[in-house]
Amino acid sequence: MGKLPNSGCYCYHPNPIAVDNISPQVSHKTKFPFGPMLVALGLAIAVAGYFYWAKFDGQITGFFRIGSVLPLSPLLNPAETLIYQGELGYDGQQFLTIALDPGLQNDGSIAALDHPSYRYRRILYPLLGYLLGLGNPVLIPWALMLINILAIAVCTGLTAIYFQDQKQSWTGALAVLAIPGAWMVLFLSTADLLASVFSLGAVVCQQIFPPHRSEKWWLVPILLALALLTRETSLIIWLAIALTLVQKRQWRSMGGLLLSLLPLTLWLGYIRWRQLPGGSGTGNFGWPLVGIGEKFQNLIQTGLTANNLYEAYLWFLLLFTLALLVWLTRPQRRDNITLTYGGWLYGGLLLVASFYILNYYLNYSRVFLDVFLLAILAMAPTSRWIHWTYLAIAGLGSVTFLLLKS
Repeated sequence: MGKLPNSGCYCYHPNPIAVDNISPQVSHKTKFPFGPMLVALGLAIAVAGYFYWAKFDGQITGFFRIGSVLPLSPLLNPAETLIYQGELGYDGQQFLTIALDPGLQNDGSIAALDHPSYRYRRILYPLLGYLLGLGNPVLIPWALMLINILAIAVCTGLTAIYFQDQKQSWTGALAVLAIPGAWMVLFLSTADLLASVFSLGAVVCQQIFPPHRSEKWWLVPILLALALLTRETSLIIWLAIALTLVQKRQWRSMGGLLLSLLPLTLWLGYIRWRQLPGGSGTGNFGWPLVGIGEKFQNLIQTGLTANNLYEAYLWFLLLFTLALLVWLTRPQRRDNITLTYGGWLYGGLLLVASFYILNYYLNYSRVFLDVFLLAILAMAPTSRWIHWTYLAIAGLGSVTFLLLKS
């Protein structure tokens, strides 16, 4: 068969009649969207430069929001570290501590973590920072920041590939750059963007390399294994793909999917063997609707302040995005049931999220980052006005964060 109209995909079926029955070998080629990736890369570099010079006074450790309450990593020089006095610090501080000592061989590294057993689960982001930084404490903070810059570009590129597969212009993928959570992760140097690269990659590969038609489907379990080692909430995407395989009765592919759980299982076993101290993170979730109810109560009680209005804007942006994802992926509207399951599963996660997650936009905008990415994928076959309207609504939240809140 020839090239499909307005598509970067080439498909060849030696026996078209048998496609649904015998699973013939397929050659599936997709033009790689360098255009949107370069746009995203250029913008991410520009924003990182803005943070570095305008917000952090040329100090790379500013990207990790290091507070003065917890002990500092013994591998950091206090005289060369930007420390926010009187603050507990943020998650980036924890990732940097692990990246400087990924084996946690130094007792001071363990003491610098608030919950070592919980933080150590998300090993891949700090480990990649250590490797990319060649184990050098001076280079590692730069490596972690660079990973997130590249992650923004790759997420945009993966979204563009999906748009091309749906025979749509890749320009719609630029909506990724309007997601406020993406810039918050870059600002705070957390693992969420890297996890989204792997989970989004798994969803896109599941679509363009279906297991019954392509031998490249093996990329899906590999990407999911990496996602789970980066952020355990990636299990939502794992479940969405698993439910897709069950519904389509693609039992052979379930074996590979189950194997993707093995690296995380082994890593959790190692953490347990190390007997590291700290909580398990169960306080992030609770009874259904309790956290949501407390969130609305807090918004009402805080009143009409500028900070609270922005908080409310991003909270309703999350709710609107989730509702849009569920609506656009109704079974009667689309055949990509992975997006359908993803929307409902993330909706369930939001229902049981505690106020600890929902109290602040810097928390839930990162935890539910994949909701925004899945919603943009779901917009692929819709009209342009939906793309641009959503880009404007979400982009307002991003611009406000960059100029006024960061």
